[in-house]
Amino acid sequence: MKLTNIRTLEQLTTYKETWDHILEVNQNNNPFIEFQWVENWWRYLGGNRGIEVIVVEKNDNVIAFFPFQFSRKWNTTVVEFIGRGEANYMDIIVHNYEREETIKFVFDELMEKMPNCIFNLHGLLSSSHTTNMLNLYLAKRKCKPTIFSVVTPFIKMESIHQVDYMKKRRKLHGLDRREKRLRYLGEIKVETSDPREIKNVFDLHDKRWKQKLDTSHFTDEAHRAFYSALVNIKDGPMQAKLEGLYLDNQMIAFSYGFRCRGRYTVYVVGHDDDYGIYGPGSILDKELIGSSGTQSIKIFDLSIGFEPYKFEWNTGVDYTNNFMFSSSGRKLETKLMFQLIKSKGKIKATIKKNYKIVLFKREFIGQKLYFIKHAKFKDWFKVIRRLSGKIYSRKSINIYQQSHGDNEVADFKKLVYPEAKKHYDVKQINKRYYRGFIPYSDPYMSMFWIHPKLIRVDEVDYLQPLPKYSAFIAEWQIHKLSSICSFLREDKKVKDIFLYTSKEDSIVRRHLKQLGFNYVKSIKKTCVFSKSTTQVLTDSSTKE
Repeated sequence: MKLTNIRTLEQLTTYKETWDHILEVNQNNNPFIEFQWVENWWRYLGGNRGIEVIVVEKNDNVIAFFPFQFSRKWNTTVVEFIGRGEANYMDIIVHNYEREETIKFVFDELMEKMPNCIFNLHGLLSSSHTTNMLNLYLAKRKCKPTIFSVVTPFIKMESIHQVDYMKKRRKLHGLDRREKRLRYLGEIKVETSDPREIKNVFDLHDKRWKQKLDTSHFTDEAHRAFYSALVNIKDGPMQAKLEGLYLDNQMIAFSYGFRCRGRYTVYVVGHDDDYGIYGPGSILDKELIGSSGTQSIKIFDLSIGFEPYKFEWNTGVDYTNNFMFSSSGRKLETKLMFQLIKSKGKIKATIKKNYKIVLFKREFIGQKLYFIKHAKFKDWFKVIRRLSGKIYSRKSINIYQQSHGDNEVADFKKLVYPEAKKHYDVKQINKRYYRGFIPYSDPYMSMFWIHPKLIRVDEVDYLQPLPKYSAFIAEWQIHKLSSICSFLREDKKVKDIFLYTSKEDSIVRRHLKQLGFNYVKSIKKTCVFSKSTTQVLTDSSTKE
């Protein structure tokens, strides 16, 4: 056997046919070692990463490729797989029957040539033949590796009964209810997106991660070019797929993933936070999993990580391993570097295994850093008020009821969702729609909301079912109130109308009384050190 080092992309392209042939014979389903992924990664991201793909020849035939990148730190050579930070999984490209012999030959050669060398190899799945062979090789050399593992949930499509599987998950996620409420807003569809929509994906990702710590670099300039190139690949065993969930042709959730010989690997997912209350990501997951059985997908790979939603879908787990080991003749600098990399790996592994720590780092710290960077004086004032409110706050609202009212001309109409979101904050109206409110407006876009089933006041955590032929009004304007009540009685055949006010203005109370509204009850919410209690008072003497 002999080794050849490839240091340019032009050299690598001459081996494409051999590379592809080896993976085809092995029936590889790891998209990150397919030639097209490696080629594009090198072109767009690998320029300064010290890439050296080791080619192994035996009897003048190429039998293996080791896709490595080399760096020098403290007089120590650090050897890694290419794609660290982008490739979830990595491996060597070799015929299975040559794997054990080739691993021994290559690592023996490298350790002999580089006595002060650290191997830090990420992305080796426990199910990979390489993982077993590498463990065996290191055991024979009496070299104990340091291994960091991350759980990798997956769904084995052939082992599930679609109807039973989905029935259980729909109850778990409340998907039926959420999807029904989302469909109320407009036409919902899931489809493979045109590659030209990749810009919408980047925009959605940026919007969602605007106030969070994102270490993926998914939308920086070089990575945008890389992921755009992948999604435009039309032929070959590895294809990047962009799947979208659309509301009235507007993408509100996406999944960027890879298909490779019967395996679909979820890579990056995201949704528009304005629609987060509807769970668009879960709805898209459900649709993609449901359609996988008809698309020859045997493994639906939920990708690495401990996110709770993955364990609500999965049927099995694999593990993605990072192997660390070194050559025997180590200098002090090499030993120190090994301990430094090892300590860093331990910290990352600990953080990844504790999802609460991940959320704290990703969301809490991300939000605080974003706030410090962009906050204005009024924003700081709001934060101080919010913090003081967590120590102690008290909110009080009064509910009123009108059973009879005057008749007058009222010109209101029910607002359809596309019209409503043109004029008002999308996130806020989505919350109202989701909670069962219906918007109405006059020709001047003076809007109010009606709930036909509940008195619902979220700021004091109060819910009460309404009697028949009743309605609850929210976000009303006092100079429109008489017309609103007339409209409800005339057009909606409502008998009893309920509303609430938090204003202690005597003029407002007097105006409500003139319109025939009678005080019903008060709801008070008290918060002390973030613990809240709600009290309902019905003593009419308090307001008379």
